[in-house]
Amino acid sequence: MAMLSVASLCSFARPQTRAVVIDTVCDASIEQLLPVIRRFCYQFQACPDSLFDWAYLNLKEHEEADKNKNTKEGRAVIQLDYKDRTYDPKTKTGDVAIDIYVLGVRWWKDQHLGTKYSLTRPAHAPHPLTAHLKATYSGAILEGGDWIFVMAPVSPTQTHLHYEFSLTFGRVLSAFISDKIWRNAIEWRFQIILENLIEYAETGTVVQRKPV
Repeated sequence: MAMLSVASLCSFARPQTRAVVIDTVCDASIEQLLPVIRRFCYQFQACPDSLFDWAYLNLKEHEEADKNKNTKEGRAVIQLDYKDRTYDPKTKTGDVAIDIYVLGVRWWKDQHLGTKYSLTRPAHAPHPLTAHLKATYSGAILEGGDWIFVMAPVSPTQTHLHYEFSLTFGRVLSAFISDKIWRNAIEWRFQIILENLIEYAETGTVVQRKPV
């Protein structure tokens, strides 16, 4: 079973919603970038294990390089064990059951992550295109999440991409997510995923890199 590390534990009363927001220009046309975003969202919903072959490449290498750091502030404190999956291609909705481990011990069993994908554009213009993967969670650990990709052509060979990943933690869990934990355990991960998506759009592949 594939595991994707997601978070870490720390101290007291913090914001419930945190986000990674990046604006960049991709050296690929919107016709090249959009299928990559669609592929990512589909695989996240229907077959998340497949993402480890490209979109999640280089995550485990960074975790290994970080393994000797303080475990409470490291990159692999919480792990998600993906289990049963369902996906409806007509409605573009998905559901995956997850067991959540903290420092190798299972704390929560059969938490459900529901997702809904949409692609929209303005009523009277072809751009920008907005791909939105919205997530809902069972239980009180997380309240929801959004993955948003806003694409607009800059030229025939370049696309401006606004990338936004946000999580709303449950009130109890949010108390443990400090700014340092967010940066060390979560933010870097979604920056690498964006780098991989852009690299795939620009070159057709993702190259394994050594951690910096």
